Amino acid sequence: MGTDQHSEPRVFIGMPIYNEERFLALAIESLRSQEYSNIQILISDNASTDRTGEIGRKAADEDERITYLRTDSNIGAIANFRLVLEKADGDYFMWAAGHDVWSPNLIAESVAILEGNKTATLAFASSYWINAAGERDNRDTDYPDTRHKSVFSRFFTVFWGNMHPVLGLMRMRNLKQTHGMQNFAGADLVLLSEMILMGDFVHAPNAWWDRRDVRKKETHAERMERYADPQFGQATTALDRRFPLLRLPIALIGVVWRAPITWSQRLLILAALLPLLPIRYVVGRRKANANRD
Repeated sequence: MGTDQHSEPRVFIGMPIYNEERFLALAIESLRSQEYSNIQILISDNASTDRTGEIGRKAADEDERITYLRTDSNIGAIANFRLVLEKADGDYFMWAAGHDVWSPNLIAESVAILEGNKTATLAFASSYWINAAGERDNRDTDYPDTRHKSVFSRFFTVFWGNMHPVLGLMRMRNLKQTHGMQNFAGADLVLLSEMILMGDFVHAPNAWWDRRDVRKKETHAERMERYADPQFGQATTALDRRFPLLRLPIALIGVVWRAPITWSQRLLILAALLPLLPIRYVVGRRKANANRD
């Protein structure tokens, strides 16, 4: 990449955070140290009660590429994700957690591969789970590059895959055509489904991303309780709180129905999707309970 930031596509990084004092300085420094020059970082502090604000304001004072924003009250995690996207501009967008770490070349490599694949909608790096000490574990985080796959295969790659690409680098024009991060459980799967039906997800193999595991292991029931918690922001009605996953299958069907694909592709995906929806629910429940044991 060239050194003149005005000749490079602009990358907007939205960091929606709440009480992230433990790892926030390290995460911000990891983004500030990116080799890619034309970036803007928006730190959106969801009314934190710890030293998050102090750390965020200090970073903004030190680096003109960083803006610190604080909400007056806790608006919920999902609303904060939507807020940073609403304020985003530029050519590419990435959500960033306040406790993760990125290789210095992640943005440069991701932009390069998207610039070289104009029909791709998202670029993702190799990802790893790390613990509080920064040690990687052996959990499977592999995700396939979808180039040369059919629309059918692309969709079900996302349907059965992990949600790590939602924190990848997205082409802004495609992202703005989606419904963004919606306020119901499984919204990340819906967003990725919208993106994959517009174009490929491409792997930037020379870059990596460490995703820090800061949440305690949950059973399926505990996860549903978290989804129903008003502070999480994915249950806005009494029905959502009673049945957190109710809107997910309806939304996925809608994604396929509205996708910019042919009628034959649409009908083929729907024919396979409908019987697989309950199976995915059962698989997800068993996996969550197995990980908790």
